[in-house]
Parts: sequence; structure tokens; C-alpha cells
Amino acid sequence: MRRVHLADLLAAARFLAETPETSALRLLAETHAAHKYFRRFRVPHPLWGNGSLMSRCLSADAPVTVPLSRSVFAALGALGFALAARSAGPVPPPRHMLSSGSVRCGDVMLETKFKVSQVDPVWQRVREEAQETIRTEPLLGGLVHSSLLHHGSMERALAYRFSLKLASGEMSEQILREIADEAYSADPHLGAAARADLMAVFDRDPACHRYLQPILFFKGYQAVQAYRVGHWLWEQGRRDLSYFVQMRVSEVFGVDIHPAAKIGKGLMIDHAHSIVIGETAVVGDNVSMLHSVTLGGTGKEDGDRHPKIGNGVLIGAGAKVLGNIHIGHCSRIAAGSVVLQDVPPCKTVAGVPARIVGEAGCDTPSVSMDHRFADS
Repeated sequence: MRRVHLADLLAAARFLAETPETSALRLLAETHAAHKYFRRFRVPHPLWGNGSLMSRCLSADAPVTVPLSRSVFAALGALGFALAARSAGPVPPPRHMLSSGSVRCGDVMLETKFKVSQVDPVWQRVREEAQETIRTEPLLGGLVHSSLLHHGSMERALAYRFSLKLASGEMSEQILREIADEAYSADPHLGAAARADLMAVFDRDPACHRYLQPILFFKGYQAVQAYRVGHWLWEQGRRDLSYFVQMRVSEVFGVDIHPAAKIGKGLMIDHAHSIVIGETAVVGDNVSMLHSVTLGGTGKEDGDRHPKIGNGVLIGAGAKVLGNIHIGHCSRIAAGSVVLQDVPPCKTVAGVPARIVGEAGCDTPSVSMDHRFADS
């Protein structure tokens, strides 16, 4: 059988907990058989996947009630990164389960990982998808290897993409790569935010079917990660360099986010064309917005002059939120609206100027992504 990492064990544990009729030995035997089938025929087993535990848990004969869906992988990703963030040293596996580097179950060898940096289910899945992409589309092999498989961590891969996309005659890839590597090494919150953003895109964007898509192809995700590096530079007092990052992000992606703006984790910007976020804007956690959204000011006033967006807010395409106003948690702003006044939590506003037209409709509108509303 293939190597078993902690992410596979977590997925298998969840699968077994939800399907008590399936024994661990049966699960391992089927996974081992799938691995032998894959090695022989170079295609996944029709029932049990490609030979990994995670693939077996997602296989065709798994009950539809098993919640190994986007939300479960979000939880696994958060758990894996939390384990890595809570300790600065290696975390050995439980002694009663794995007392050495491997444990044998019949003819199946489970190999363990002892370095915390490798307890990263999100990055592991990205790499698995990258390998599958190369098998199905060899012409993308160079791109996938250089952008993903060549790197030992998600942070290193993001630093490479940052340098590749923003490099120009004014600033080389090497310099930008060193800047991004420094930022990710100095601030672990950048990596945590990148994973949360990735899970947000995967969970909320119906056009996103794999974890690697945002990293390779979605300019909204790439622009936000570049902004985060620019914001780190701003916080370090390196203002001119952060302005350079802002300029290049605007030129390359069509997204203009001031490096001083404060943006929480779990941000999803769908399509991300013509996004503008001003200097004193604040965006909470788990916010979703579509293209052509503006979080701007109302004139030439200085100081705190931009919107404050609460957690879980959904902002429709083309909406303009202007001035130092507060948008309450879990509220919705309809597409094309112009918001000039505070919005209470859990409300839906629409129109020019925007007015309250009803309740938000659910507890987490930014996750449900439902833009419909009933007339009051």
C-alpha cells in the first residue's frame, strides 16, 4: 500500500466512525488491493480508488451520508495546521499506536511522519492532485512540477507563485522570492490565512473542484495571497516595497487592495475583476465577495474613511460600500447596490442607495452564497 500520512489516518478514522459496519482490517485490505491494482494497470480501482486511504474513503461505494465532503476536509485542514502551529518541535505519534517509524497490519505497512511540517492535510492533497494532473495532462508537467511538486511546503509554493506572477523588468523573480520567503518564515499566520482562503474558495466556488486550482489558476486567490505579503511588508515599515506589490497586483490581476487594509482569514473573491479595497478598510473573517466590488471612501477626507465589513458577510457583484460605515456580521449586500449607511447584522440590503429589504436568510450567507431575496 502507499504511504499513510496523518491526513489519511484522520480521514479513515472519520470514515470508520460514520460506517461502523466497515472494519479497519477490511478498509486496509481494500486499500492495499486498490494500490496493487493501480500499480498494475495505472488507473484507479473502479471501487476503491488509487491506493490511498483517503481515496478509499471517498470511493464510489462509500455511503452518501458520510460527511467526507468539502466541510470535512476544511476541518481536517484546520486540524492539521493547528497541530503544526501549536508546537515548535516534532510531535511523535501516540506510543500505543505507533511506537516506531512504522507499524505492520498483516501485509500492510503503515509508515508514519514525525515532523510537524509534514502534518499538513491541505498541502498533501494539493500534491496528490498535482501528481494526478500530470498523469492526466502531461503537457502541464512543467508548470505543476515547478509550481507545486518542487516545493516542500505550501508556503514555499506560494512564495514561488508570488515571485513568478509579479516579476517584471523593475523587480526580478529572485528578489521577490526572497521577500516572500522572508514573510512566510517570519509570520506563520500568512500560511494559516492562505490555507483558510484556499478552503473558502474550494467550499464556496462551484467552479472549484480541486485544491490546486486556486493556487495555479484563480487570480482572486493569488491576488489575495500577494496582498497578504504586501500587508506584512507594510506592518514591518517597508512601505515603498509594499506599494510596489500593490501596483504589480493591480497590473497583473486587476485587483487593487491597499497594503494597509486589514483582511481576515477565509476570504473568497469570485472572479476578482476590478476589486478595490481602500487603505483604512477592514474585512472580517469568512467574507465572500464577487467581481467589481468597491470598499472605498466618499471624497477627499483623510483618516479613517473606509468601510468595516463584519464576519461572514456576502457582497454581490458590482456593489459599492462607501465611507467609514459598519456592515454587520452575516449580512448580505445585493449586486449593484450602493451602501452609504451602517447595516445591522444578519440583514439584506439592496438598491441605490441601499435599503434594508429583509433578513439575511441564513446564519452564514458568505458560505451559502445565495444571492436571492424575497421582497419585503
